[in-house]
Amino acid sequence: MSRLVGGICLMPLLVLGTTLCCSNEVAGPNVVGPKPAEENNTIDVLRMIYSIAEEKGMRVVADLNMGGGELFTQYTTDEVAAHYRTYIPRFHKRYGGYKSFWGWYINNELNPLKPEETEVSGFWRTVWKSAVDACKETAPESVVTISPFFIMDREKHRGFDFLEPLDYERWWAKTLAHTGIDILMLQDSGAEHLSFFSLEDRRPFFQAFKNACDQAGSELWLNVESGEVDANDWQEAVAAEREGTQNWVYTPTAWLAQKLELAAAYSTNIVNWGYYPFMVPTVNPGPYLSNELPASLRSDSYRSYKTYYEQVKDQPVESPEQTKPLMRGTLWWLPVMYEGWSEEALENAIREQIDEQAALGFDMLWIVNAPANMEWAIVAER
Repeated sequence: MSRLVGGICLMPLLVLGTTLCCSNEVAGPNVVGPKPAEENNTIDVLRMIYSIAEEKGMRVVADLNMGGGELFTQYTTDEVAAHYRTYIPRFHKRYGGYKSFWGWYINNELNPLKPEETEVSGFWRTVWKSAVDACKETAPESVVTISPFFIMDREKHRGFDFLEPLDYERWWAKTLAHTGIDILMLQDSGAEHLSFFSLEDRRPFFQAFKNACDQAGSELWLNVESGEVDANDWQEAVAAEREGTQNWVYTPTAWLAQKLELAAAYSTNIVNWGYYPFMVPTVNPGPYLSNELPASLRSDSYRSYKTYYEQVKDQPVESPEQTKPLMRGTLWWLPVMYEGWSEEALENAIREQIDEQAALGFDMLWIVNAPANMEWAIVAER
């Protein structure tokens, strides 16, 4: 297999008890059928998020979710561009009036492309440029983000091709310059998310992406993951993957702190995947992803990181170009799961989540599956 595909591939996605991993399956929007007009006809979770974020001076980035990494096999560039020209103004008209509205997330993940893969490279550059153009025409001050990964498996234990850091630098420098993407949020643990990767394993890839961003005039952020597969080496990791026995755990705070220090040396900001499902301290369910980890374990992880945050937040940085080794926001994957909820209960659940994250210094909310949530709200209003 030459390409990892999938709509969202930052980790296993836990959706109402179902695990979605990086695979050949496209993880599309969580679509629901029409609802009677009298049922939950005022609920719009995205409006709640934008409104509460506005109260707290936070920023929101929402995804454009169209087909994941398999877009190339399903649509023409003209079809994708037409979709963006329609969807982006529609979304902005509904939510762009909030002061918290800040930007967009291009939610496509694809295996790193080789230099000779010119046709597919051209496809992605064309459709991403169409997305950026539509975003800038609709909301000129908004930012457009993307969050790719890299592969550290030089020996191809999992069958995927390994590319040198220079290959990433060249491909992304050209891609960023052509598309105008503002911010690249690099996943810090590669495609494999394994606990035994070292800081030195990561460093050449971080440098390659920084070089690409510098050449293109884009900004490099690091997406530092606080969840990982616990394994001692490649043999153990591959065997567990084949047997379906991977042990996903919270990244211990002492190790997470080292990853954050490295990220701060290369990036201008740090975001996160892993708060959901490994750090969320709340007991009550809500419109966000969780899993069956004991609440006590999740709360311990939250408190452990909060202790680190309190120790670091007031420390100075060496220069204005640097960022502190702290996470500033996390990815929310919002399943459409609002049956039986009142507007008040949902707002309380959302507010609780945002309050807990604000207490860690988060000032950005990174929302995925926004299109399906908007469509649900529009249907429910009819």
